[in-house]
Formats: sequence, structure tokens, C-alpha cells
Amino acid sequence: MKKSILVYSIISVLSLAACSREDSTSSPQLSCNSEQLRNQIQQTLQTGIDNNARQFAQNDSRQFVDAEKVIGASHELNIALSDGKLDKDSNGNPICSSELKITVPANIWQQIQTNAPLLFGKSDFIAHLNQQLQGNEVTLHDSIFTKPVKYAPVAGNTNAASTTSAASNFDQAGIQTLGTVLGNALLPYGIKDTVVIAGHTYNRADAITLITNPNAKVSPIDQLSPTAQMASAILNGHIPAMDSNNQADSGNHTGENSSKPTEITANQLQLARDNNRNANSVINTHWRNLDDTVRKTLQQEEQKWIARKNSQCQEKAAKADTPAHAEFLRLECDTQMTNERIKYLSGYALH
Repeated sequence: MKKSILVYSIISVLSLAACSREDSTSSPQLSCNSEQLRNQIQQTLQTGIDNNARQFAQNDSRQFVDAEKVIGASHELNIALSDGKLDKDSNGNPICSSELKITVPANIWQQIQTNAPLLFGKSDFIAHLNQQLQGNEVTLHDSIFTKPVKYAPVAGNTNAASTTSAASNFDQAGIQTLGTVLGNALLPYGIKDTVVIAGHTYNRADAITLITNPNAKVSPIDQLSPTAQMASAILNGHIPAMDSNNQADSGNHTGENSSKPTEITANQLQLARDNNRNANSVINTHWRNLDDTVRKTLQQEEQKWIARKNSQCQEKAAKADTPAHAEFLRLECDTQMTNERIKYLSGYALH
């Protein structure tokens, strides 16, 4: 009798073990973490941003935005998808939940807000973005866009084709809409160095000043003196060709085409030194007062500008016929270009 009970017990244990093996075989483990999913979301966002930027640039009669600059900035975005959590939907089917975060780099975000008035006027740029985000389950905090994402889980023993199919099962329409909104958010970053307003060309910083304060006294580039136009071109990355028969206007003191040496008085030279010292003091103060992030962004550009300024002003000085005349020309050139740069840097103080 006892032997029969023992036999039945062994059979029962073996049966349970077999059932357990069958269950584990028939119910593969599901995973919510898929690199394929992240890549597809990133591709969907990038396509939305690219299309939005190119379409805007094509249809914008003002031609303010460089689409390629916007697209370049989009490649700097930090796109992160949190680890998915496995749950069940209303029908009892397995579903994954995750959180998508898109972070705009601080330097790009700062430049976007600085340039925004040229596209959106005096309206609140952040409020404008939040209005576009309504109904798409997207929140914006500082420079971070956050959206919940639901998608089908992937079986641990599926092949690559099945993984791709499962990863494709996510809210593509919602992600595409988010890509369009991100494209709109990045548009101000693509503002060109010079823009045309009311038939006149302005550098970007002056254009921003004019939009935010219509009564501001700013001169369009096409109404500046030849020297100022040259300085503005250098500020925007363009080095004008030097022509010995077409020199920039440097006042009535230079007499570069005169057959006799130009006389520069001690008072004229001292005044040029004082003006140059004051201009450099002002630009140094502006530079120190810039936001740390903005200053870091402009560091490389500033170094290039200094090199161009020195080169350009040395060329001016080389055309002098006396040492005093050379110093005067160099100081006058340096002061003019520094004052133009001060106006340029002032645009980055706008928020």
C-alpha cells in the first residue's frame, strides 16, 4: 500500500515538472527593450524635422531661415527612451510603456530663444510651443520635450524580422506630430546672419533689436559707410576683397591717395588711442556679462573674429606712409570693427 502511494507521488511530481517545461516552452518571455524601436522613433522624428524645415524655407517669402542649419541642429538633439514596463491593455493583451525624452542642447536652446522674435514677433515663444503640443501628450520643461510611448513587446526568442515588425507597432502619428513641433521649435536657430526687412539688409542682432523695439536706432548694412559694411561682412564670416582703388572710407585724415606723406597730429593720434581703448573696454564688459552658455557657444566665433580684425587692420596700416599714419589707420579700423562687434554681441543679451 505504501509502495503504491510512493509511486503515485513520484508520477505526480514528474507530471508537474513536465507541465512546467511545456508552459515555459509555449510562453516565451516578452521584452520591452528594443534598440530597433529607438532607431525607428529617431528616424521618424528626423524625417519630420527635415521636411518641416525645408517646407518652411521654401514657402517663407522673407527667406529668413536656412533649412540646412536647422537640420544640422536637429542632429545635436539628445533622444532617450526609458526602459519599458510590461503591462496589459484594456483587452488583456501585453503592452509596453516607456517615456521618450528629447533634450535640446543648452547653446542651441539659448540661440533659439534669442532669435525667436524674428519669426514670432513679441509673442511668448514658449507659450507658442506649448500651444502646438496640446493634445499630443507632450510636455515641455526648460529645453526637454517628454512624451509617453506605448508599443508591442518583443518575444525573447523571435527572429530579426519579427523584432522589426513588433518595433514598428508604436504611435507613429504621434511621433510624426512631435517631429513637426520640434522642427518648428528649431526654426529660429536657422535664422541667417543677415536678413532683409522693408527692403533693407540688417545683420541678425540689429534685426532682432528692430523687431523688439521699432523705435530703436539701427542702421541697415546697405546704408553703412564702406568701412562699416566691411566690418559687418567680416562679423558674418565674409572677408571682402581688398581693392587698392576702392578703399574703405576712413575719414578726412588719411589721405591714402595723396602724393605727399599724410600728417597725423599728436592730438589726432591720442584721440584715436582713447577711442580704441574705450571701445575695447566696452566690448570686454559685454563679453563678461554674457550668459556662460552663450559665451561658450560664441568662443570659437569670437576667436575667428579677433584674427580677422587683426589681419584686416594690419592691411589698412600697411598702406600708410608714416609710422604715425600707420598707427592711426590701425586704431581707427580696430575701433570701427569693435563698435560693430559690440552691437552684434548686444543681440545675445535679449531674451
